[in-house]
Amino acid sequence: MPGEPASALSRRAFLRSIGLIGLAAALARVDAVRADSGVTSSYRRWDGESLARIAAPVQDAFSLPRTASRVTASLPQDTIVRVRDVGEGEATYPNNNLWLDTRYGYLNAAFLQPIDYHLPVRPDPDLGAGRWAEVIVPFTDTYWRPVRHYQRDVAARAHYRSVFFVTELLEGPDGRSWYKVEELYQTTYILATHVRLLPADHFTPLSPDVPPEDKRLEADLTQQMLTAYVRDRAVWTHPISSGAPGWETPAGEFTIFEKRISSHLIPYLVEPESPRYYNLPGAPYVCYFTGTMIATHGCTWHNDYGRPVSHGCLNLPPEAARWVWRWTTPVATPDSLSVTPPEGETGTRIKVIGE
Repeated sequence: MPGEPASALSRRAFLRSIGLIGLAAALARVDAVRADSGVTSSYRRWDGESLARIAAPVQDAFSLPRTASRVTASLPQDTIVRVRDVGEGEATYPNNNLWLDTRYGYLNAAFLQPIDYHLPVRPDPDLGAGRWAEVIVPFTDTYWRPVRHYQRDVAARAHYRSVFFVTELLEGPDGRSWYKVEELYQTTYILATHVRLLPADHFTPLSPDVPPEDKRLEADLTQQMLTAYVRDRAVWTHPISSGAPGWETPAGEFTIFEKRISSHLIPYLVEPESPRYYNLPGAPYVCYFTGTMIATHGCTWHNDYGRPVSHGCLNLPPEAARWVWRWTTPVATPDSLSVTPPEGETGTRIKVIGE
């Protein structure tokens, strides 16, 4: 355009050359994945979300959507950025060439958590024996007491789409509304305006008319895909992130022996000072299938499905993990923290094909 600086012209030309376009149009071209079964995955790495959270310890922004360009910012974990455009650029990882245009520069999507903006929610005292609640803000802390004044009271940090079982609404000494959170092994508190209560139909089983013995899952680690079968017919498929080197997902044939709507993930016998330690409360829609507690579950700490990056589990976006949780057996209901198969029965079979 007349009068525009050369930098603006070159930027616009570059956007045209790589197809960086508006959010709505970009959706049609992002991550269309087809499994060998012929079932098409509906997965999109970015689905129109207007905000992003830096999920890595630190992430560089670049002047162009390629890592050889100038670094324009180094953003620490939990920085929230507004997404201006989404499009293709350098394939930083073989499974991911998606970049986001922000005011800081271009950010690769692999370790950016997509976040929809939510209006504040009015706390609800009608909890009965307890309700499940989902985090609607980019991140929030859980506390040992219903007060935010002291760092020592912080139990853990929870991220957008984490899920908790809340049993009581109360007012803290700071005048804020808090929910009491019941986990299997501890009690904490979370700000009531930072979560929304989930309706009962959020958890209803899928395909309950299909005999449980006809359902099975197959995780192909070579393709990083999870596929659901009824007998030999594929009915659903989705990219996963299996265990990274040193945390490999075991291959073999298993059955789901326990399901939880939410689980607090902490590594067994790893000290908090260790670089291998993690503390992830509210991991949603967990289906355990090995004695070492490997599971399918929702993930809120990366967006890099299609590449092994997990601590051994099969990571899925929360909505995909909820599909697996609802479709598999044992049938789980929202009135319990944990469910196992009835005596004499087994849960859905899952075959993990090694790399």
